[in-house]
Amino acid sequence: MRKILCTAVAAVFLATLFHGCAETGQTLRENPKTAIGAGAGVVGGAVVGGLIGGKRGAVVGGLLGGLAGGAIGRHLDQKEKTLAQTSREYAYTPSQGNRLKIESVRSNPAVLAPGETININLTYAVLTPSADQQILVRETREILVNGTSVGKTSIEIAREGGTWKSTVPVTLPANAPEGKYRVVASVEGTGGGKDVGETFFKVRP
Repeated sequence: MRKILCTAVAAVFLATLFHGCAETGQTLRENPKTAIGAGAGVVGGAVVGGLIGGKRGAVVGGLLGGLAGGAIGRHLDQKEKTLAQTSREYAYTPSQGNRLKIESVRSNPAVLAPGETININLTYAVLTPSADQQILVRETREILVNGTSVGKTSIEIAREGGTWKSTVPVTLPANAPEGKYRVVASVEGTGGGKDVGETFFKVRP
């Protein structure tokens, strides 16, 4: 079913995917530990992107309200620290079980114009009792304006212990309303562990 879905998305957005595949190949050559969502297309504000590198799940989400007509790009993923390094920083011991801790949520750039692309960066620690253990983590990013949700992405992905950084780019539509936008990000793991963080960005006229 996943193959059929990814094929359908690729067929509709062939030109975009050709460009994306070239960039994906270059990124993997430069850093083989980076996993990138292969194929990100927008259909009525929704996006579905498969993952490569043996990862589980798919990037899904959509843009609503004043952001409808924008685009959610492919998922970028990289491990920044080992479990041993991360455990030392948090004084973690295996008896604490599975833990997740968001270190930062950042919008880059913090100020942009309609039609431009913002990267929503999420860095978090995955703490597990052993280095060879993996847990299924759900990453969620939600964009709100005046308390109303105008966009949301979600991905479930198998993580081993360590510190991870992931990025989801969002291209705003040309008519995106100006103002302050709030981004609420969360991570939740099977078998325990959850954390929430937030950031803001501004759309200028």
